[in-house]
Amino acid sequence: MPKLLHHLNHDRINMEFAEACMRAMFWHEDINPKFNAYLDSDEYKANADRAIKAYFKGNPVMQGMYKLFPNMFLEQVRQLSYYSNLGLFWEVMCPVFLEMSDLYDEGKMTTVKEAMEFLVNGIFAVAGRPIYHHAYIGDECYEIIPKSQGFTWLYEAALPYVEAVFYRTSPFRGTKSYNAQAKQVPDEQKDFHYGILYADVFPVGMAGIPPTLLMDDMWHFLPDYLKEYYQQHCRGEDDTLVQLGITFQRSMYNVTSAVIQALRQALLYPLDDNNPEHLAKNREFFTAQINRFLRNEARLEDIQSSNYR
Repeated sequence: MPKLLHHLNHDRINMEFAEACMRAMFWHEDINPKFNAYLDSDEYKANADRAIKAYFKGNPVMQGMYKLFPNMFLEQVRQLSYYSNLGLFWEVMCPVFLEMSDLYDEGKMTTVKEAMEFLVNGIFAVAGRPIYHHAYIGDECYEIIPKSQGFTWLYEAALPYVEAVFYRTSPFRGTKSYNAQAKQVPDEQKDFHYGILYADVFPVGMAGIPPTLLMDDMWHFLPDYLKEYYQQHCRGEDDTLVQLGITFQRSMYNVTSAVIQALRQALLYPLDDNNPEHLAKNREFFTAQINRFLRNEARLEDIQSSNYR
């Protein structure tokens, strides 16, 4: 009974934030064209069909439902493929962040620059890891997205994740109208600006990815030094969740900086390159990235201020 009460009181790890991330990646199709093209291919549909039939083997009711509404079931498998994508992404990032925490505790990582360089090196160390979707049903493995497709961690998981979750996502339900005549959201999905980088965490849930549940999840693992730090500012324990959300937001700016540098390193030229044309290309790339924070929704000056708590 005590466990049930804790659970009902949300004293648990929620998965709603992970679901919001998956749906953001799934909905913004243009950010992952190669991966999404495969999800619409005949090969993928055939692989999904075999897995669905195996999963519902011996269940005539669900088999009948599948015959009546095949596209509905296929769409659910596509979402599961994105869950697999997201899981493989976090399978890498989780130990990276845990190692960063250990290095901080040991006094070996003390600056933002050191953190960003660590992330850049970590991104390149795992950039080529495969992205796939294997479903284990009974004793058999069904390769819905086989490794042979050549999808990689950097291009089909990490970069789409940053674009979808950090920059775009979608307005929290009930805060904006999707009615085209209301013009409360941009006409083009590429102009969506509701990610955590733009979010105002004070009116929680009003902008950006709804951070409420995420902040509550992180609170369960809050180290003692952060608890002491938060108690010294604002309203102490009364607004720990808000301070935690701001810390997370600033951390995501650091991760975004690392991704931008990794992308420049992968596609363009070294920062100390002496070729003027190469430096001009780098500058053009960085200018395009920084321009995304010049729009009215971006609050970079507020977020980087020590008074933003």
